[in-house]
Amino acid sequence: MTHCETVLHHFLMNAECFPNREAVSDSASSLTYGELDRRSDAVASFLREQGVGKGDLVPLICDRTYRYVVAILGVMKSGAGYIPVDIRYPSQRQRRILTQSGAPFALAACSVHPVDAPFPVHAIDDMPDRDDRPHSLPSSQDLAYVIFTSGTTGNPKGVMVEHHAFERVVACHNDNLEVTSESRSTLMAGTGFDVAQLEIASMLMAGGSLVLPDEETRLDPDQLLAFFARQRLSHAFVPTALVPAITARSQPSELTLTHLFTAGEKLLPPATGHLPYQLVDCYGPAEATIFATCHRVPGSETDDRPSIGHPMAGSDIYLLDESLAPVPDGEAGEIFIGGDNLARGYLYNEPLTREKFIIHPRWRQRLYRTGDMARRLPDGRLQFLGRLDDQVKIRGNRVELAEVEEALHAQAGVGEAVVLASETETEGERQLLAFIVLDGQQTSAETELRHGMLETLPDYMAPSAILQLDALPLNANGKTDKQALLQRYRQLTGDPDNDAQESTPESTYASQTERDIADAWARVLEHRRFGRTDRFFDVGGHSLLAARLMQDVRERLSVQVWIRDLFEHDTVASLALLLDERRGNDQPQSSLDRERIHPLREDASLPDDLEFSAWQATDSLARPRHILLTGVTGFVGAHLLTDLLATTDAHIHCPVRARSGADPWRRLDEILIRYGITLSKADRDRVELYRADLSEPGLGLTEMHYDELAEVVDVIYHSASAVNFIQPYSYMKRDNVQGLLELLRFAAARRTKPLMLLSTISVYSWGHLHTGKRVMYEDDDIDQNLDAVITDIGYVRSKWVMEKMADQAAQRGLPLMTFRLGYATYHSARGVCADYQWWGRLVQTCVAHRSIPDLEALREGLTSVDYMTAAIAHISRNPAGLNHKFNLTHEDDNNLTLKEFFHRLEEFFGYRFQVLPYAQWKAQWERDSRAPLYPLLSLFTDTMYDDQSTVELYQNTYLWDCRNTKHFLEGSGIVEPVFAREELANYLSYLGVPMPRVTSPVG
Repeated sequence: MTHCETVLHHFLMNAECFPNREAVSDSASSLTYGELDRRSDAVASFLREQGVGKGDLVPLICDRTYRYVVAILGVMKSGAGYIPVDIRYPSQRQRRILTQSGAPFALAACSVHPVDAPFPVHAIDDMPDRDDRPHSLPSSQDLAYVIFTSGTTGNPKGVMVEHHAFERVVACHNDNLEVTSESRSTLMAGTGFDVAQLEIASMLMAGGSLVLPDEETRLDPDQLLAFFARQRLSHAFVPTALVPAITARSQPSELTLTHLFTAGEKLLPPATGHLPYQLVDCYGPAEATIFATCHRVPGSETDDRPSIGHPMAGSDIYLLDESLAPVPDGEAGEIFIGGDNLARGYLYNEPLTREKFIIHPRWRQRLYRTGDMARRLPDGRLQFLGRLDDQVKIRGNRVELAEVEEALHAQAGVGEAVVLASETETEGERQLLAFIVLDGQQTSAETELRHGMLETLPDYMAPSAILQLDALPLNANGKTDKQALLQRYRQLTGDPDNDAQESTPESTYASQTERDIADAWARVLEHRRFGRTDRFFDVGGHSLLAARLMQDVRERLSVQVWIRDLFEHDTVASLALLLDERRGNDQPQSSLDRERIHPLREDASLPDDLEFSAWQATDSLARPRHILLTGVTGFVGAHLLTDLLATTDAHIHCPVRARSGADPWRRLDEILIRYGITLSKADRDRVELYRADLSEPGLGLTEMHYDELAEVVDVIYHSASAVNFIQPYSYMKRDNVQGLLELLRFAAARRTKPLMLLSTISVYSWGHLHTGKRVMYEDDDIDQNLDAVITDIGYVRSKWVMEKMADQAAQRGLPLMTFRLGYATYHSARGVCADYQWWGRLVQTCVAHRSIPDLEALREGLTSVDYMTAAIAHISRNPAGLNHKFNLTHEDDNNLTLKEFFHRLEEFFGYRFQVLPYAQWKAQWERDSRAPLYPLLSLFTDTMYDDQSTVELYQNTYLWDCRNTKHFLEGSGIVEPVFAREELANYLSYLGVPMPRVTSPVG
């Protein structure tokens, strides 16, 4: 058979060869190819009489019936292009599309005329059969159809698809799915969805039969499977939202299905080994003519990474960065599509066409920028990561909605999950809302689901509300109706002060204090779905809301209250009891909260049975064969991994906290991409990851893995640490203190293994206020700072305890080096930093207000992460460094204070910062929950010692001696970063900080 230029040419050949073959059928009627040809001739003749021809567009008001197929062919035979207008669309959307079409009339390819159109509408049922044949057949470059999509603005835009692209995509689809003239397939998609055009064209081109399920069947998985079997279908399409339910059900024994394909949304790979057919996941925007890639989901997934497969014929896929340069394999980039299958552009919208369909400045190739993100996997497949506009900011942190959805999917009992970002009622903040459908198994309550998610996600990624639904609402195109979900949430939550939802009656509160606190909770949570003994963080609370809540409680009750109070008294009842006691106590507030020295010393004491055998294997330290590295998913740990790979030949074993059954590589890959780190295949082959929890006995490893590692590991690098600036010591103790104890047991198991402990210069705290010293030397006993440590934040207390535990272990024979990290401000070449760090938030806030606080000689030990990890990797292989401490900070003349840092920004980039009294500077943002520093408000407001906040107490702090570090780095070529202009420019760019208009250096 010679190649046909259009879908219509294929159909005409089939109608001539097989006039009596069934072409399309539903429960009430059917048409053969000959009948379909004659009916469509009538439509074409009518259109010609109306003067319609090539270059014209004809709107089709339609539903999923044989009439729509008749109308499509009739319009094509006239030489015109068609515009589907689904009768299930809201009437306003129908009118918008009809108006934008610019057409003088429309055809009704449905049983009813549902809309008050702006022009005449002619029903195709009223068009009599004609003997004449149309003579205006389209060419390959003519428009086949215009499909209207919503876009981010919600205003529909028409995508113009030409015949050559339409025909090529359908031909490729038929080849991939082995469609023949014997095939029988569905028309499942809504008529306004581009997949419906492919479903129809696929059968008409191949000479197969198109079978239409009714509406009730179309949305019911059980009925659908029965329909597929009863109609002896070989192929079928289902929306992504139905795939989990379809594949999870028992498959009928009489099923003849060979291929089930899906598209429209991100597919989390289901179990498919039991399916008698091939599941195919297709991806592509309308602008690339329906599909650009396809993925045959394997019967047994080797990992749980969702893939969209490989490009289809006629589509070229590029993953590019913001400068339109290709990203390395494994890194995330925006999907750009090129090739012959691209649409012509947007109907009557040339500016938008130029914006989205670009000419690449170097390759001169026409590309469509999708706004979708993907990475290329080692086997060449594409992994879909989500939309650029699905990356949202929650409490100042970047969040991928798809990552939260996947964490929900991983929880027991969750069959389907959708996560949306919604504006709150308070000051325009955004919150995450989750909507789930159960898989029929018994499931956990909302509290358990949130706890399960927090095993692998930071707290800011936990949804504020998790709503259980019987089914996810679908729009006319079979995609999840997100607006309907948001409307459902508003119906369920309503006004927190006057809602119909379940809440605790006023009479159940034990006191006026409890009622006042409950009112404060309702105000910040925007609901009353809690009781007096529910935990704040289990009912939608988080650190940003905690800061707002404490402000509210302080004002309502006129009592001093700190954010750390909420972590240890996190129910209405317990917080009320604490505050009532505090109001009746005459002791100074600082003494009420002071955690005494004895408990910290007690926690730092090692058990008597922890002993270390003699160690003399210095060669294994200099040239290790096996390294255990903890904390590899942290900012420092990820960079330390790259340095250890570069400077040793060792295999590196990394325990990673990941949910049961999840691939820990997936979590690490996300971190590496975030920080711009690429590992070669050879490097990846030297890294072994293990699902683990360091605070659990045996590090949470399997017994087999624990024993194997205890036998082969030569040296341990302990980078893992829970970092939180507001949680109390009791929250930090499990991960940091108990985690180190279990690691020390591992270091002693089988044979003694040296420990490289990553500590922090914060173990000195604000000890200068107690010791009166100016300099703290590396080998000084940190006990002298304990009076400061016990009033510092919980993180600092836990790090002090950890260092003391390691020192005791060294006294018992553990080979030890302790590296006290300075502040890992950024990577000196890439400018990347950790989102949770407070210094970056400080920079963002100060730049926004063009002011800095008047704090004297406030030093954080600012340095770069790559300097510290390079230093650790180098020094740690020198056995002479054992039993030494190393302060990874800068010498005095390069140890920037807060004022010096911001002066450098002024000098390099032209900023002008006003130096304000601390209270005045803080007042600019402390009530603005959108301020980057707001989640860490307690660092700036809660009095810790001498009526000063944590930040104020670090003024005029120690100078940190680093002579050990300098001595052991001699001749290495590793030097301190100097905060040069290029480094800071990259840092500010990563933070998203706007540059001032004046960019020349200021003298």
